[in-house]
Amino acid sequence: MSSTPALDIHHVETLGVAPVPDRDRCMRPGMLFLIWALASASATTPVIGLLLHGIGLWNFALIVLFATLIGLVPAMLLSHMGRQVPIISMVMARRTFGMGGATFLAILYTIVGAGWFGLNTDVGGKILDTLFPDLGMLWYIVLGVLQITLVFFGMEVLEKFYKYTALLFLLCYAVLAYYLFTQHAFVLPVTTRTVDWGKDIDLVLSFSLLAWSYDFPTVTRFCVPSTAQEKASDRVLYLLAPAIGVMSAVLFMGLLGLVALQMTGDWNIALLGKNLPFWGEISAIGVILAIAHTNAMNLYPAVTKLLAVINVTGKPHRFMQPAIVVLLGIFSTLLAVAGILEFIEGFLSMLGSLLFPFSFILVIDWYHGKYYSDAVSLFYLRVHIWTDYFLWPAPWAISMLIFGVVLAQLGFLMGPEIIHLIPWQICSAAITGGIYYMGIRFMEQRGQPRKIAGLVR
Repeated sequence: MSSTPALDIHHVETLGVAPVPDRDRCMRPGMLFLIWALASASATTPVIGLLLHGIGLWNFALIVLFATLIGLVPAMLLSHMGRQVPIISMVMARRTFGMGGATFLAILYTIVGAGWFGLNTDVGGKILDTLFPDLGMLWYIVLGVLQITLVFFGMEVLEKFYKYTALLFLLCYAVLAYYLFTQHAFVLPVTTRTVDWGKDIDLVLSFSLLAWSYDFPTVTRFCVPSTAQEKASDRVLYLLAPAIGVMSAVLFMGLLGLVALQMTGDWNIALLGKNLPFWGEISAIGVILAIAHTNAMNLYPAVTKLLAVINVTGKPHRFMQPAIVVLLGIFSTLLAVAGILEFIEGFLSMLGSLLFPFSFILVIDWYHGKYYSDAVSLFYLRVHIWTDYFLWPAPWAISMLIFGVVLAQLGFLMGPEIIHLIPWQICSAAITGGIYYMGIRFMEQRGQPRKIAGLVR
């Protein structure tokens, strides 16, 4: 693993799913915050204002705050895992869900990432076609090529892209906000419906923090390694940076969408640019950046997940990563061009329901099993017989993952008063994690060892 070629600005990233070499682990908290803030600030993020229309400005801010506090601990722990061991989450999951379970989940989450890449490209293409009509599908192709090219060069180039486009992104949306508040009568969003605190908090978490956090290790593996000697303040910054980045974008873009919907009847502030001759072009730049920022964090992790699947059968070729970027990017763009995402958005959301219990089980098993203290090579052991694909605790973890998904769907059996008050989706994931932990402890007390591809731990 140590022979993995270093990342070089003049070459594409060929790291694949191998551990990041220490010489390439230099990302700081500021960059970590910036990456996730811009990844979360999609052109579609203001739609949360439409989904939560009628709850009022202050209630929206409170819901985002509560969602942040509720999701903060699992998000911080997942973020820290990448600094402890510089590998992606789906490789980490091999020790919990087994090689078979982790590989199957990696396939599903590849579909999720590719699907949302296509969905965002579809939204961006429609916005640009509205601002600059008559080019039609060409916008989809242009967006797809630009985004594929960006991810093609890997995390080192992505860092620079986020760093140097952050100010331009803010300026573009500042122009749109200025137009919104100067050309339209200001109307403060007020509460016009009962606030379903539990359901709305679940919605925000599934739309943002807990939809992203399982991918935090994919980025934090490039951060400065965690050591016992580092300052407590530095560790706190690394822990908080991804979560605060994601949720600050949700708060800002969501409020913008909520206000724009109240003032203009349309949540999509980017479409305001169609009435501006020159500033419409400026807003288009903002849209492109917003789409690219988000889709980079859809496509890049999706590529690593697919590489994790390929890695099961052998070490991928050095240039497998850039090849997968191109192929998966083209596939995702074609989904947008074909309009197929209108039919599979519900399917993507269903797959997303796996994320809550998956994240809780993964975090609990990682820290209870102290996998961070194991040799990295244990995550890459080859499997020679089919039974080794599902070694203990994989059967228990997979069973509880299924249980967690079913439990979340059974929320309708609870009284409306309870669902109104508590975020059932996050609570069901927490219950699932608690039962998983008790089951692990029970089996440990009975002498059941953890097994690793023929080894016993």
